[in-house]
Amino acid sequence: MKYDGIVIFSDLDGTLLDKDRNLSKENMDAITSFISQGGRFGISTGRMERTTTVKFPELYMNVPSIFFNGAMAYDINTKKVLFKTTMSDDIKPVLKKIMLKYPNTCCEINMHGKAYVFNPNDIVRLQLEREGLDVEEASWDDIPGEWLKVLFLDKHETLEAIKADLDQLSRTDLNIVFSEHELLDIMGKSASKGAALNKLKSIYGEKWRLLVAIGDNDNDLDMIQIADLGIVVENATPAVKEASDFLIKNHNTPCIPQVLEILEAYL
Repeated sequence: MKYDGIVIFSDLDGTLLDKDRNLSKENMDAITSFISQGGRFGISTGRMERTTTVKFPELYMNVPSIFFNGAMAYDINTKKVLFKTTMSDDIKPVLKKIMLKYPNTCCEINMHGKAYVFNPNDIVRLQLEREGLDVEEASWDDIPGEWLKVLFLDKHETLEAIKADLDQLSRTDLNIVFSEHELLDIMGKSASKGAALNKLKSIYGEKWRLLVAIGDNDNDLDMIQIADLGIVVENATPAVKEASDFLIKNHNTPCIPQVLEILEAYL
């Protein structure tokens, strides 16, 4: 079939979704056409796995997808976790100090199927609404383990200061990256979209002849670099643009039809 052996992994926010976080009919139709002709499609997102079933139940993926910025690979169809990377338990006192220093900053703790929030603000309320997620309340000591990702949500300049504070700790077990202008994500060091893509490639690579990644933000950088074809939207950050093979129109123009046009040269 036309797209046999071709695999596309797309970021959601700022890439597959438009500025209103909607999934266009044009993208959906292009994904359906791609899959019907032998292609494999998955997403690679900072979001939880639940966001796809809650907010985008019509989005069909026929390959395990990447969630929590690479901290987990999950098959939506079989409801199976392929692998996950959890954070060190000693991150908790570090976060407590950050929260004392920046008392107006929101902190969100993600684990498989659950989220806990401290200091909720308008940024996190909007984020939770667009992802269709419920959060739980608990004291620091009552939050269970196996954290996949921690987010700080605040104005960008505050998050820059938090990132600088974390970088000064010289910890070698953390991956700290902006996923959006007002979202600072922290995962275990070995967790990233690119690392997860590499793991999936090691599992399915014999069936994948061309690996395509589409993204826009700094958390997409290593995924873009690892893919055979790295494609970024016009609204991408400078570093991601520089690493890409192709630049397409911004996320308000459906990206998948543009990607399929590019793929014509590789069939």
